[in-house]
Amino acid sequence: MRFRQIHLDFHTAPQITDIGSQFDPADFAKAFSDAKVDSVNVFSKCHHGYSYHPTKVGEMHPHLDSDLMGAQIEALQGVGIKTPVYLSAIWDELAAQRHPEWRVVAPDFSRPLQFPGDNKHEGVWKYLDLSSPYTDYLCAQIDEAVTHYPQMDGLWIDICFQKPSVSVWAQQGMEAEGLDWTDAEHRDQFAELTSMRFFERVKAIADKGDVPLFFNLGHIRRGRSEVLRKYFSHIEIESLPTGQWGYEHFPVSARYVEPLGMPFLGMTGKFHHMWGEMGGYKKPEALVYECGAMLAQGARICIGDHLNPSGSVDHSTYKIIGEAYDHVEACEPWAIGSTNKAEIGVISHEAVGHPLFSDVPSHHSNVDDGTVRALLENRFTFDLLDDDADFSPYRLIILPDAIPVSEDLKTRLDAFIANGGRLLLTGASGISDDGMLYPAGATHHGVSKFTGGDYALPIESLRAEFVNDPMFMYQAPQLLAADDAKSLGTLFNPYFNREKQYFSGHLHTPARPEPSGFVFGASDGAVTRLAHPVFSIYHQTGAVALLQIIGNVVRQALGQPQMIQTSLPTAGRATLRAQDGRDVLHMLFATPVQRGNLRGDAIQPIQDIIPLHDIEVDVEADDISAVKIVPEGRELPFEAKDGRVKFTVPVLKGHAMIELTRA
Repeated sequence: MRFRQIHLDFHTAPQITDIGSQFDPADFAKAFSDAKVDSVNVFSKCHHGYSYHPTKVGEMHPHLDSDLMGAQIEALQGVGIKTPVYLSAIWDELAAQRHPEWRVVAPDFSRPLQFPGDNKHEGVWKYLDLSSPYTDYLCAQIDEAVTHYPQMDGLWIDICFQKPSVSVWAQQGMEAEGLDWTDAEHRDQFAELTSMRFFERVKAIADKGDVPLFFNLGHIRRGRSEVLRKYFSHIEIESLPTGQWGYEHFPVSARYVEPLGMPFLGMTGKFHHMWGEMGGYKKPEALVYECGAMLAQGARICIGDHLNPSGSVDHSTYKIIGEAYDHVEACEPWAIGSTNKAEIGVISHEAVGHPLFSDVPSHHSNVDDGTVRALLENRFTFDLLDDDADFSPYRLIILPDAIPVSEDLKTRLDAFIANGGRLLLTGASGISDDGMLYPAGATHHGVSKFTGGDYALPIESLRAEFVNDPMFMYQAPQLLAADDAKSLGTLFNPYFNREKQYFSGHLHTPARPEPSGFVFGASDGAVTRLAHPVFSIYHQTGAVALLQIIGNVVRQALGQPQMIQTSLPTAGRATLRAQDGRDVLHMLFATPVQRGNLRGDAIQPIQDIIPLHDIEVDVEADDISAVKIVPEGRELPFEAKDGRVKFTVPVLKGHAMIELTRA
């Protein structure tokens, strides 16, 4: 799979004329080639339902009189650029208009479903039902594209989430499966079954054409790796940071996807905001940073664009993309075949729920997002895992906030601890009606009645450097009692829960001066347990003091120096990747700042890349013979001792890579 890809949207309404009239094959190919692009997703069928090549199954755009897709493939492949082919799945305006009976019907029969909801001011996409005859029509379109364009380099099938439906087709399908279509759980089960049948049919077509296949759902569901491995040839993480996803969605997904062992890429956009934003541009520096962030997580890269209906290339866009892809091309030798060096394995909260392939997946999990944010900001190296993953590569396993522990998971965690591994549990993880597993020397006394939060004073070694008094914790803790030898701190109750009839001051009820008798956490060495769901609280509040406390707790639970220690500021990111004969340290720093709000999205552009100077680094690495800034090849003085190497990076501007060559 190539490193420098473009996803070239071409959703074009039937009212627009002169489609492809300014398409110049030579200029088209040159624009991508000059921008160092090596793969472009070209359109067979868009969300409007029109094809961009001759078709006997669907309908070519009414104002297109040539084989535009075929010409794009020929032009791009002529300069060595690959051309996967795109088809829209359950958004097809033409099919929805011609066959309204194929549309998804809401479970309450109130309306056919559409996106984005009941928008009365703009056009909306209608959801089609994959349990209806529409799937035969769609699969025939896919098969036609594969048959007539055997030179294609892959299939990219978009908008593949089956929404629960009570259409006549869904009702008949559920009844045939012995399911009750009036039952919400049964509707979800049938939606997943419908999705799997669709995946199976499309995979058979892709296999016939011997082409790679990807189904896009806008978010990679964690906890269903068996589906990904069966139907997907690779993974693409759609994650436009200034759109619905935000800058923290991609690293969460990447740290889950890479351990699966499947090729994967990250997908950002050239847009200021969101897909299809004609005339919106991201600064080159921002795109360089985003590409560097994807390389740092082991991903190849795809940048989204939208071609003008005329077929003319936006040269400003490809000048911007070219600056980013110049950087990526130079970095590739230190990225190809690299693997993440992780000291910590985090069991994903989303994954333990084993979500169904039903409806539109949520982009975010508060527990997962808060955990990843806290670990990145404290510069820990980690992977995000399924509950059946191999724990042996890690030194510490974290069960954040609300992870249930099944009998199988307990057996595997017990073996991990017996082999010298360590465990950190927070909040309700490992706690059920049957009691508390992995008590770490504490006893469980239920959940605090102070639902709005209490106050915590960790032991001195775990406190934030600037707080030595009880800190408000925003959410209720588990009530843990422990002796002084095991205690990690003290809890203090508020005088009362803040309610309409009882309140004091503007926000939180003050703390009682006497300790509650319960502890902030406990540790017996191998196992550490915290009373509060600290990762969810950090995601909710962003409390700086709590971030420092989390870092101190994780370092203590780890039981040895963390892999990367650096003077990077909190917004900096650092990852360490292994490659044959060397390690590669990626360092990143940028400051997205909210500058607007569009369609409910907080717009956080990166406006300026501020250089950082003289960054101190202390990293775990054996037998190092040279330290270099790459790709420029500048050698850095270093000190190697006791399995660690220390050096100073003179300047970091956005993204930097440091090669640590082993002797």
